[in-house]
Amino acid sequence: MNELSDLTESPAMPVVRRALGVAWWILIAAIVTPVLLIAGLFVTYQVEQATPEDYPHATPEAMGDRAARLSQEAYEVLGFDRAVPPGVVEPGVGTENSFSTADCYPGGLEGMADEPVAGAYRLSHGWELGQVPEREAVPGLRRLHDHLRETGWDITEYRELASGREWWLRAKRGGHAGDGGDERLNFSWRASTQRFKGGSTVPCAHDPAGEKDGGSVEVVQPPELR
Repeated sequence: MNELSDLTESPAMPVVRRALGVAWWILIAAIVTPVLLIAGLFVTYQVEQATPEDYPHATPEAMGDRAARLSQEAYEVLGFDRAVPPGVVEPGVGTENSFSTADCYPGGLEGMADEPVAGAYRLSHGWELGQVPEREAVPGLRRLHDHLRETGWDITEYRELASGREWWLRAKRGGHAGDGGDERLNFSWRASTQRFKGGSTVPCAHDPAGEKDGGSVEVVQPPELR
């Protein structure tokens, strides 16, 4: 037989053919899989975009009351005996008490577009108290930390710097943080300024008035903390 015949009848040929077949399917998979993945992501994105966010319809007044109640409960546990009136009193050394709003963004793939949900807003209540000594701030934060754990809050941060001169406490509960469905609390105290800061944030909501980003919240006045 000639050399060509010997090669054709070689026992190694079936192995070569199988290897070529495997390589061919690997090549097809390498091409098709990314295409299918991209198509799947596109379909998922379109479905999410067509599905409205499941935010409740609530006025800024209603959400403001909810945020203020969270702040009031925390303020009582902290044990401060001074009132915090609405607005700003003696900036930097006195008190502050106000509402603010932020945009709401959808979760999932839709959130990658970084486009806020039209007509939705997220309201926060912030307050500050000046001239708070360590003997009031530190025991108050410890009490509040224990209280929040006992009442179902998830403590996301609680720390004291090594110097013992700065404290942070942050907590959340309910909903999903990725789409603005959770409640949040945050508190801090710095010895250098003797200033205590607190705040609460409630879940996103659709403004029934249709004002984007809860614009009507500007006319809402927070209650006095006491």
